[in-house]
Amino acid sequence: MKINGNDSGVHAAKKRAAGGGGKDKNGGSGTPRRRRNTGKMVVLIICCVLALACAAAAVYMLWEAPPERPNSGLNTIEPTATPENTAEPAETPEATEDPNAGAPASLNENMYTFLVVGIDRAAMLTDVIMVGRLDTENHEINVVSIPRDTLVNKTGSVKKVNTYYNSDIASGGDGITGLMNGIKNLLGFEPDCYAVVDLEAFVELVDAIGGVDYDVPVEMHYSDPTQDLYIDLEPGMQHLNGEQAMGVVRFRSGYASADIGRIGTQQDFLMSVASQFLTLGNIPNLPRFIEIFTEYVDTNMTAANLAFFARQFLMCSSEDITFHTMPGNYGDSIRGLSYVSIYISEWLEMVNEYLNPYDTDVTEANVNILTHSSSGFYSTVGYVAGGEDSFYNNLPASPSPSPEVSESPEVSPEPSESAGPPESQAPAESTDPSGGAGTPEDAGDVEATEPVEPPAETAGEEIAG
Repeated sequence: MKINGNDSGVHAAKKRAAGGGGKDKNGGSGTPRRRRNTGKMVVLIICCVLALACAAAAVYMLWEAPPERPNSGLNTIEPTATPENTAEPAETPEATEDPNAGAPASLNENMYTFLVVGIDRAAMLTDVIMVGRLDTENHEINVVSIPRDTLVNKTGSVKKVNTYYNSDIASGGDGITGLMNGIKNLLGFEPDCYAVVDLEAFVELVDAIGGVDYDVPVEMHYSDPTQDLYIDLEPGMQHLNGEQAMGVVRFRSGYASADIGRIGTQQDFLMSVASQFLTLGNIPNLPRFIEIFTEYVDTNMTAANLAFFARQFLMCSSEDITFHTMPGNYGDSIRGLSYVSIYISEWLEMVNEYLNPYDTDVTEANVNILTHSSSGFYSTVGYVAGGEDSFYNNLPASPSPSPEVSESPEVSPEPSESAGPPESQAPAESTDPSGGAGTPEDAGDVEATEPVEPPAETAGEEIAG
């Protein structure tokens, strides 16, 4: 007997016991079969996705490529005889013998060096300068900041590292050639890669990762319509977009230590960016980053090189990234203009520990460095480019003799001595760290009144990279 098409009774029970009841035309139960098929389909799709991901990763790794390296070895600079109009160095340290003289330096194939500068296209000044070394074996990155006011041995009246790019353009070059040569003189070797980053690239890159959480250290309020620069930030933890982030790294006037304070903030901010970038694992955003670099960054790296460095960077942890700052006298002044004079021995030690990719130490024989102290100048090559008198004079004019002295010869029988002490006629040898121009903050920039340099070589207080 059947009810609603279902078997019943002893016969039906036997059929079910024999496994013959409730089967579809394919010989199986309908619902469980569909579930099994759906499960297999999900597994199949996952396997296909993983296979495609692995294939994409394999293609990506085949496409990426490390940069071609100059491997020109360490500089070999022969000291030059002192020019006729240049005084002998006032301080000559003990000569350092190169223990590896005559032996060619070998390049570590796992260490890549790079130069990153931030440029303000309006003034063509590279006010953010960082040199780094990436170790692809240990996945470590060391970055050293070079202050923009660093004294360098170059012609011209303003001998600061941030003018190399500008000076090269003014002489008909492309800017980067002069900058790379200048950095090579400081390091003792040529970096593998360079990136001249426009301000707009910085904004785009920060926005591309969705902004950055950062603890702003001080109040930052500044307005300069000529640069289209408006900074209005309160201290404290906050989420910054690209424009706000640019304000943080450019702000300078609120720090007691002037430019060195800004360098500290720049390093701290970049560390925050790196930490958040590594946490996000931005592999899917790499095409956008490469697009931004292609549009806004002047570099000798190809898209394949950028992909290589991006993947190597993502293999690092935030603890493997360290920042350092060039050692020097940050309160130095030459003729009233602020400079950072390098402590040569400490600098060479830092270069060899954190930047040098060769198996041979950089020594004074490999660099062209000019430094200044209370006793005068010292150059590793034996001369001051252009002569000591070529420095821009930012000191106020010497005061005239007072009327009381000039009108009373009988009281002062030797009026010729009233014109001021002899040292007022030799400002270049001033031992006053401020050089009569105030604090390092307001003495660090050349005003537009300089008669011997093009206006583009001057640096306003808020100009940055």
